[in-house]
Amino acid sequence: MTVELAHPSTEPQASPSPTGSTHPRWWFITTTPGRILTIGLILATLGGLSAFATSTTIDHRQTALTTVLNHTEPLAYAAGRLYTTLSVADAAAATAFIAQAEPRSVRQRYEQAVIDAAVAVTRASSGLTDEPLVQLLGRINAELATYTGLIEIARTNNRAGNPVGSSYLSEASALMQGTILPDAQKLYEATSARVDTETTASTRVPAPVIIIVATTVIFGAFAHRWLARTTRRRINPGLIAGALAILIMVIWVGTVLVISTAGSRTAKDTAAESLKTITNLAITAQQARADETLSLIRRGDEDARKQTFYQRIDTMHQQLTDYMSRSDAVAKADLDDAEQLLTRWRQANDRINSYITVGNYQAATQVALGTGQDDSTPAFNQLEAALDKAMQQSRNQLRNDILNARRVLSVAPVGGAALSLGAAIAVALGLWPRLSEYR
Repeated sequence: MTVELAHPSTEPQASPSPTGSTHPRWWFITTTPGRILTIGLILATLGGLSAFATSTTIDHRQTALTTVLNHTEPLAYAAGRLYTTLSVADAAAATAFIAQAEPRSVRQRYEQAVIDAAVAVTRASSGLTDEPLVQLLGRINAELATYTGLIEIARTNNRAGNPVGSSYLSEASALMQGTILPDAQKLYEATSARVDTETTASTRVPAPVIIIVATTVIFGAFAHRWLARTTRRRINPGLIAGALAILIMVIWVGTVLVISTAGSRTAKDTAAESLKTITNLAITAQQARADETLSLIRRGDEDARKQTFYQRIDTMHQQLTDYMSRSDAVAKADLDDAEQLLTRWRQANDRINSYITVGNYQAATQVALGTGQDDSTPAFNQLEAALDKAMQQSRNQLRNDILNARRVLSVAPVGGAALSLGAAIAVALGLWPRLSEYR
């Protein structure tokens, strides 16, 4: 039997199978599973952004507080110590000069003040980076060398009985009061302002974090509502668990930031202000002491020195009254007797001026250097000791407030990241069953 095969040309041609998709590439997103997947990706992205923003904000605050604690505050304190020790040196030099035989204790006080000033210069120089402040500190260091040289010349001439010694002392004091102390004040004010600026930076409201977290919460609520209406299931355990994780993170991190911000503000508005006020009081007291002793050396300008002395005492009275009236004053207990000591000091100076008026400089010197309760030195020494103690307490309070503000932030980044990751996992577990229904 013969089988005839048809010619290939007579065979029917197969219809070509379609090679392209019948839907556009973005078509899947418009489907219900595509929307569920998109919602999951958006929620995961927002959760990651929330964790990143929270961690970054807290890290920046910790860095700022660490900088203040380890660098800026010690620099400002060194500048303040430089300011006060220079004033101490000037007052001690004048006090030593008016005594007939230079008291060893007063001489040691002057030498210690000069050493402390040199140490403060060294500490300040190790932390300064701004070129203008570096140059300012260098000028203070050079001026201090000139000052100590003039004091030694004055001391040598005074021991030899040469009247020219008082001229050298006056020149040294004029250099201190007119040049060195103003430069030291500029340095102190600049470094103190930096402490305020960096502490304030750690109290700002974290607007980006609030916006991102709020967006996450709002979109999560919208996603849960849409999913409930689409799948006919009112509650999605995964989304609820994720929302709870985000809520816990918000409460935890928010509480931590509020506590840290309160600590930073307390450090800035209370402890730092207290330290600046008491430092200025201590400097003013030393300058008033220099005025008091110089009035016994530079005979002829007693009236000018007396007027300056009383102005400084009045300024201290006003500063003390304002400080003690504050409810948040740090070192009230240490300064309870400060007003009384100022009054005693002023009364002693009135006696000095009355003796100077009649030309009895020996009696005036005795009141200035005497150790009786009505003399000037005991009142000044007790006031100085009280101010030193209050200054140290204010500084300790400042550092403790900053340390506490930093410490409370220590575990928040890890906790926030863990909760955000847990929220992302919970959302994924909650959406997966809904996606699997569309296989």
